Amino acid sequence: MSSKDSIVRDAVELRLVFALIVLAALLMVQGCTAFNPQGAAIAQAPTYYDGEQYSQLSPEQKMQLEDHLSNQSNTAWRTGADVASSAGQLGQGTGVLLWGIHAIQR
Repeated sequence: MSSKDSIVRDAVELRLVFALIVLAALLMVQGCTAFNPQGAAIAQAPTYYDGEQYSQLSPEQKMQLEDHLSNQSNTAWRTGADVASSAGQLGQGTGVLLWGIHAIQR
């Protein structure tokens, strides 16, 4: 294997690591709603209730909005975890495949 092949392989691995770091950061940002549902509800109330502020909502509406936003956040976390897990399995499988090809070429 030439040094150029090694550099290309290192660049591909670096891109994969960068993509996984970005994915992890995005998942952390999505998860913030689950830890602060009231803050998210305050910010999102005008969107869900045609311009009404959070302070103008009834207690039932506030609770429904907080529950809804928390459920969305939890779904996003599960989806993100599934994607990250699948990416890890794909990376592992690709690594095994490349190792096998490399072993055959020896």
